[in-house]
Amino acid sequence: MKIPGRIIASLALMALTACSQKVDNSQYVPAMQELLASTPRWVDRTPLGKKVWAIERGFYESRGHLPAWVNGDRTTPQLKDLIQQLHYSQKHGLDPDAYHVRDFEQIRDRSQTKYEGTRFAENEVPELDARMTYAYLRYAADLLAWGAQPRQVYVNWLVDSKQDDLAAHLESAIRQGTVRDSLEALAPTHPQYRGLQAALVREMANPSGHLDQLKMNLERWRWAPRDLGDRYVLINVPAYQMQVMEGDKPALAMRVIVGKPDTPTPLFSDEMTYVIFSPYWNIPESILKNETLPRMERDPGYAERNHLEVIEEDGVVRVRQAPGPENALGLVKFIFPNHFNVYLHDTPTDNLFFKDVRALSHGCIRIENPVGMAKYVMRDQENWGEDRILNAMNSQREQTVTLKRKLPVHIGYWTAWIDADGSVIYTDDPYGIDAAHARLRAGHPQPVTGTPTGA
Repeated sequence: MKIPGRIIASLALMALTACSQKVDNSQYVPAMQELLASTPRWVDRTPLGKKVWAIERGFYESRGHLPAWVNGDRTTPQLKDLIQQLHYSQKHGLDPDAYHVRDFEQIRDRSQTKYEGTRFAENEVPELDARMTYAYLRYAADLLAWGAQPRQVYVNWLVDSKQDDLAAHLESAIRQGTVRDSLEALAPTHPQYRGLQAALVREMANPSGHLDQLKMNLERWRWAPRDLGDRYVLINVPAYQMQVMEGDKPALAMRVIVGKPDTPTPLFSDEMTYVIFSPYWNIPESILKNETLPRMERDPGYAERNHLEVIEEDGVVRVRQAPGPENALGLVKFIFPNHFNVYLHDTPTDNLFFKDVRALSHGCIRIENPVGMAKYVMRDQENWGEDRILNAMNSQREQTVTLKRKLPVHIGYWTAWIDADGSVIYTDDPYGIDAAHARLRAGHPQPVTGTPTGA
């Protein structure tokens, strides 16, 4: 079909006029200032929502209250990328509806023109732009777990908040056109997290009843430190497993015994700083009162057989167990100082590692291969080969060695775990944390309680 010349000329004139017009976004500044001076209905009335809104105000102030996502009355590539990435949030176990992505799509759809593409009503631009910014920041905050409430799941679950400058992060993403990458950069990069994401996609395509469990375990990874270290100890309590990781690969792996449900192992991150060979076991007061003293009363020979010593220091009497093969801590313990007084240690009861359920201790973590662990952490120490390590472990003389290089230790709780072949394993839930996490997500927190008491 031949297009009439007058139409071609008209279209050319329109294109020329559009190209010659300089977009002036300063027209929106007064409306943006007025909007940001208030608290719109779509700002969450939560501590996190208020924090995000304060960041947003600072973001617009730093750019002279100019729009970030709309240019004139037209959409931008950044706006398109953000809408697409908000949909992608479900791959992190998050809900796209929490970021009002459908509202943005409806505004975009009704702003479509027949010949000129998307043209927003100018009176809608300030609020649309501010809502887009809020969605970006809120999604970013969720990826950083700023709203994390792990102590509402388990009272002894400690995490440190991530201190990212989201206003600067967003400004850079807008300027460089890297909106999608900037958000993905905030998510965990650990292979376990990526594996759980893949498992979530499979679960959504072929449900097997593990959808909520996968979402909760992804969230727990977001609670963990983003930088675990170039080498670190990773303990998964419900899997009863420990790995010493170097980068993305395990350098050492072994079974562990963790706290009983009434004396559960706390969940936190710290740094291993020293090792004690042939340790004494200073019996904690609760164990002494509830277990040791009753046994001593029933059995006069109990204390001698178990090499217990009564020590008085500064008027305080305590009971300790002498170093040796019968010591409850075994022949070595690995210390990462913390107020729970929890550590890794050997055990004289090796047969317990063959049990399927290994929530058996008073809160400390017993390890299956203490010699292998000692060799690993002492490899940077001069003249500390295997023979010297074995001699120190069996000397029955307590000896403390400070590590030259601290080793991060991360104790977590993941009931969905990716095996070496990439398949997902669903573990038991010895502390009932899945149920407590589900209650929190439903808005009815009832945390798991319990206090570790010793070995």
